[in-house]
Amino acid sequence: MTATEPTTGAGSSSASDNGWPLPRSSRTWGGGSVFTASIATAVATWCFIIGGYVSYYLQAGPGTVAMIAGSLIGILFIALACVPITAKYGCDTVTSTVPQLGVRGKYLAVALIYLATIGWNIYLIVLLGRSVVAIAGAVDISMPSWTVGLIGVIAIGLVVVILRKGADSVKDFTRLIAAVVILLAIAVIVLIVKDTGWSNLMSLPATAPYDDEKANWASGLEVLISVNLSWWAYTAAIARNGARARTSLWPVVFALGLGVGLGSLAGFYGGLVVPDSAGDPTLFVVDLGGTAFGIVALGFVVVSSFGTTTVGMYSAALALRQLPGVKNLSWRMSTVVAAIPALILVGFFPNPVFDNFSVFLAFLAIAFAPMCGIQIVDWFLLRKQSYDVAAIYDATPRSTYWFTGGINPVAFGSFALGVVTYLYLLDPVSYVFRSPFEYMTASIPTVIVSAVAYWIGSRVFYVRSGRFGYVAGPR
Repeated sequence: MTATEPTTGAGSSSASDNGWPLPRSSRTWGGGSVFTASIATAVATWCFIIGGYVSYYLQAGPGTVAMIAGSLIGILFIALACVPITAKYGCDTVTSTVPQLGVRGKYLAVALIYLATIGWNIYLIVLLGRSVVAIAGAVDISMPSWTVGLIGVIAIGLVVVILRKGADSVKDFTRLIAAVVILLAIAVIVLIVKDTGWSNLMSLPATAPYDDEKANWASGLEVLISVNLSWWAYTAAIARNGARARTSLWPVVFALGLGVGLGSLAGFYGGLVVPDSAGDPTLFVVDLGGTAFGIVALGFVVVSSFGTTTVGMYSAALALRQLPGVKNLSWRMSTVVAAIPALILVGFFPNPVFDNFSVFLAFLAIAFAPMCGIQIVDWFLLRKQSYDVAAIYDATPRSTYWFTGGINPVAFGSFALGVVTYLYLLDPVSYVFRSPFEYMTASIPTVIVSAVAYWIGSRVFYVRSGRFGYVAGPR
């Protein structure tokens, strides 16, 4: 792709579905559309499982505070790293990383976004399948275990069909379910409080806490920070369609940030009331609310899962279209290619995938915390909030952002240091931690270490000499 391709002969739908920068005249989403797409993405089935993990560590009172605080911390990093670039230039997340990673280094972002979005999609679809099986069980219809995979495969096929119109499908479909997902979370919370009693709910113990209370607080924060960092993979698919940067910023902050924190309270309280459920609604809503309510609630779970999976599959396909072998395919074929790994894992390995959710949460922070640190420093401190858009889309050695062989060694080194920092502080498999995790979590130091390393490396190797688009500073 040459530097001039994005602005020559590309209609708005082509730009929207290929990652080219959207001109302001083509950004048709108002604040309401950005908000509904964001809230439908945030408040989905995953909120129950997210909240269920917090119930391992904290009681209802401190857990509620930790979840809201963790959501705001996580979305702060996204608001600084991702939203300003994608909203200003109308580009997707992958191309927003070119000034930091290089024109070839951006393929790291392709891999991270694809793995994150497909990972979330798989968990959502597995829960969708479990919800259908639970609905059948509520009316005394027994289904074999493989039914979960079969239902998941059918659901993924429906998502691919829904996405046939690209970005317009995301906007239209999420508008329909935004109200539904909010009502679901509120109804489940009201049910739990009514059935258990507020005072009893507040006194319920955490289900598997550490001996160190500080570590429990840090773990509750870490879960929600990690989850909100995953919006790095989703935000551009929504924010770039906003008419102005401000149109996207606040809806994203309130809907994606607070939305997931507040929405996860249902799973959190459910995990405390029914400890063996770990927040999984298929294991407690029928018992708490009765057959009729359980069927309706699980039906809402099915619908909300479709909304978030639609946005996730759109983001995954958009990322894959940055690859040379995929960008020339039709949009519909790209969505099919993006869905293939999910079809395989959901169809044949739903239970192993579902049982490793905690490892997936850690991956989100390991992947996106370093990227946030790097992008924040590059945009606000080193580049002074200005990029050369033509150079971003120029994949030749002539590009300002070519660096070394198309890759920025400083960025990759800083990313690696961030990964090492996280792994030192928290083992993503065993969840064994090292100090100072209990005081700082693992994600926050990872963002800081990557940011500082990138700032120092860029100043030493690039800024002072004015290379690769940096303005030369004093020696």
